[in-house]
Amino acid sequence: MGCMRPAIVAALLLLAAAGCGGKKTKNSVGPDQECTKPPSTASAGNAQISARTTGGPYARLVVVHAKEKTNGSPVDGGKIIVHAEMSCPHFMRLYDKKMQETSPGTYKAGYTLVMPGTWALYFVLRDKNGDATTSAYPVVVKAPGT
Repeated sequence: MGCMRPAIVAALLLLAAAGCGGKKTKNSVGPDQECTKPPSTASAGNAQISARTTGGPYARLVVVHAKEKTNGSPVDGGKIIVHAEMSCPHFMRLYDKKMQETSPGTYKAGYTLVMPGTWALYFVLRDKNGDATTSAYPVVVKAPGT
């Protein structure tokens, strides 16, 4: 059994190498293909989420304002989790991060987008009652100097 292990590892490496290179598939994004449309920024749930980022190109400060849809009052004491997804030139999902409430209805967090591409920040807000609101914010990261 012990001498089988190197043969299995070699076979797996050979299979992995065989998948590299070759023609692009229909799902690949090439220079003559366009990226997908950015996600909607509409808020789904009882709150209205608006977002913006500052800084960059990679390290960003994410600022979210959350208001009740019914009366416009700030969502005080909520919990927001943010994560980023790149959709172009390929798909990549990054880490979840808790945002800190800095004043009633205003939440902030530092977030690093790791490479140039078409990104979206996705937010899940849970109010004091546990009700959820979701939203997204598109971000395009350009390489420095471009």
